[in-house]
Amino acid sequence: MRASVLTARAAGSVAGQALRVAFDRTVPTGGARAPLRVEDVTVAWLAEVFGVAPEAIHRIRVVDAHSGTAARARIEVTSDADIPASLFLKMPPRNYFQHVLMNLFSLGAREIDAYRALGGAPPIRVPRCYATRFDPVRGRAVLVLEDLSPTARFRTVGDPLDRSEAEAVVDAMADLHAAFWQDPAAAVGTAPRSEVETQLGILIRRRLLGTLTGHAADLVPATVREQIRIFYQRGREIDAFWVHQPQTLIHGDPHLGNLFFEGSTPGFLDWQISTTGCGMRDVAYFANSSVEPELLREIERGLVERYAARLDAAGITADPEQLWTLYKVGIAELLLAIVCTAEAGERMQSVAVTRCGVARAVAGVEAHDSLALLAALLDDMRV
Repeated sequence: MRASVLTARAAGSVAGQALRVAFDRTVPTGGARAPLRVEDVTVAWLAEVFGVAPEAIHRIRVVDAHSGTAARARIEVTSDADIPASLFLKMPPRNYFQHVLMNLFSLGAREIDAYRALGGAPPIRVPRCYATRFDPVRGRAVLVLEDLSPTARFRTVGDPLDRSEAEAVVDAMADLHAAFWQDPAAAVGTAPRSEVETQLGILIRRRLLGTLTGHAADLVPATVREQIRIFYQRGREIDAFWVHQPQTLIHGDPHLGNLFFEGSTPGFLDWQISTTGCGMRDVAYFANSSVEPELLREIERGLVERYAARLDAAGITADPEQLWTLYKVGIAELLLAIVCTAEAGERMQSVAVTRCGVARAVAGVEAHDSLALLAALLDDMRV
């Protein structure tokens, strides 16, 4: 399909979703299956979700709520039924731009599909998903999840991981990836982006990366600024490169804000960008966003070898040298994500978080010359 046709379709998709979201927010009724706001969560709706009589639920109280890439709320439930006393809800974001973005890339639907793929006995610790609801007309997605606040410890980039914690996360990633390794079932609902989504992504990258002006632009050296343009100049080749690697279910955005710990056991939150892809992208993304560069340079080769050994123990043959190459080039995926986030402004993430993330990503790509390696690997594919 010609790029001009895809660009026109991408523009049409943006316009269509912008109108759809505007209508949904202006005329919010009729979305009983998937409430737009936590204030719209009624006793009747929650009773339907858990399959109990409405009179069994006496009270719902919103404990706290905030909104970013999605709206999140914690509620207390008083009932005579077998319903947790506290629940965590994910809903469409309150910000209009964020809501359009969620619909454009089907982020809510993708997270629902990820929890379905993970199933009732996931290979790693994730919040228990009690129910999901999706309104296909309005595009609303709602997840009813376990409230982790009584047991979990949450981290930010300001609280980086030590060696043992990083090893625990890599072990968990290996367990996740091994469970879905080359498994067609992993592609159900978590498939790679459509052609139109891919073209839209390239257009967004061109807009954000062509000239860096965001609050972390000063952290990106001139050489990296020039090299990073590869993500829109050769975006389809990059996608093809990753598709040619062994495929599994990957989280897609495993930075510290999307992790939690219960004791020494790590868990994974926010599966909105989950997809089928190369497992080493998760490992490189996680390690370089979550461990201080000085320590990471000491332990990263060992983390990759540990990941390979854990796959091998699960009956999956993986070449550590090939994984090491994929690790080095995978750091570029973190740089892409975090620089785009910084360029989009504080509506996506706070200045402190993005500046820390950009600094770590730049350190990683410079240490391994990741962008030049990526270009060389793409050139090899052309031969």
